[in-house]
Amino acid sequence: MPRGGRLLVAASVATILAAAVPASADAAGLRPAPARRTLIQRRPADGLRPSERAELMNGAVVSRPLELDRDDGHYVGGVSYQLVRAAPQEVLAALADVSRLPAVLPRTKSARLVTQGDGERRVELEQGNGIVSASYTVVLRHDGPSTLRFWLDPTRPHGIRDVWGYFRVEPFDDSRCLITVAAAVDVGPGLVRLLFESRVQRVVLDTPRHIRDYIEPRALATR
Repeated sequence: MPRGGRLLVAASVATILAAAVPASADAAGLRPAPARRTLIQRRPADGLRPSERAELMNGAVVSRPLELDRDDGHYVGGVSYQLVRAAPQEVLAALADVSRLPAVLPRTKSARLVTQGDGERRVELEQGNGIVSASYTVVLRHDGPSTLRFWLDPTRPHGIRDVWGYFRVEPFDDSRCLITVAAAVDVGPGLVRLLFESRVQRVVLDTPRHIRDYIEPRALATR
């Protein structure tokens, strides 16, 4: 894609995603660059284009990739949408259950609760494949009844340079909810970026489908 096209895509994604980091995180020193929030803004479910809604109705994942250079790093990721035959609370309960995260999230080898309190939890994740993996700790915080936000805790060991984003789960119709997954990842410089950055982006954009494949059979079995 020509550079101008990439910039347009980045600008488009910037209008889709929601501000991923609460202000208190900046105050706590966990976000050295508060301006990053402006990269990720919300596109509500009713703002999807007709073609995107048609894709969703046919069971597809609707994705908008992000690739953006900033003074503080190079980020990839984006936002993806997926319909799931489950109630929103069923999806949110799975995402909030640390013991279930290795099954809910793609390429997740382990998840361990580090601390919790003041409405936040710190969870250490190990993610990757048979070739390479990375461990890092994210802060998780609920933002209202439908959104779970996350961002890197840089005070703990981390095998990536940065990550932040959110999960949003909203009612769609009588039997389905809409999952939105947004994330921006900086894997760091060097060979890891060269070899694995595009794979990381594919995993980010495929996360809603992975969540659906885990949630739907369990939700339908209880009906």
